[in-house]
Amino acid sequence: MRLRLGVLLWLVQALYLAVELVAVAVVQAPYSLLDNTISDLGAVGCTTVAYPTGPVPVCSPAHAAVNAAFVVFGAAMALGAVLLRPFLFAPRRGWVATGAWVVAGAGQVGAGLLPLDVDLEGHALVSAPGIVATGLAVASTGWRSRVAGRWRPALVATGVVGFACGAVFVVRLDTAWGGLLERVALWPSTVVLTLLAVLPVRGRRGQVS
Repeated sequence: MRLRLGVLLWLVQALYLAVELVAVAVVQAPYSLLDNTISDLGAVGCTTVAYPTGPVPVCSPAHAAVNAAFVVFGAAMALGAVLLRPFLFAPRRGWVATGAWVVAGAGQVGAGLLPLDVDLEGHALVSAPGIVATGLAVASTGWRSRVAGRWRPALVATGVVGFACGAVFVVRLDTAWGGLLERVALWPSTVVLTLLAVLPVRGRRGQVS
């Protein structure tokens, strides 16, 4: 039951991308995947956000769905990491990776509960650790997981790139193409989680056979 629930919680992560892209399709303010942050889609009002780089107009009719997705998929990410740890890692290993996934998931939950146009500084404070932790989670899971196999180099490389982009995004929010940096830091994790959800099941089937 623990394995099945953990696998389910991680398999559904890919659905988050669908929610985000639908929100982009219906947004009513100028929006660019390269420049605008994901959190702009969660702004609850049609207003202007006072970013350090200058005011940015936001108006997202799908903000409720986006913020709900942050909370639901973030919680699923964190809980799935805890449930799957014994199946992904050898005994007494994987605590760093598991902790990073929990921080990443908690950051998403915080971002959904505290939209940026309600409290920009508070939103940044709760979401920034998760953005950086996501790449660390991918890299450390790829490095330490006993089921990674031939995927290990790709997982580690993906995590390192994601961690670097997430760190630059958090430290230098005024960097050009901030939306691209954030998405490189976060989007690959949805594919990685789907892969990591399947690998333990395949491993157990192989042991049974």
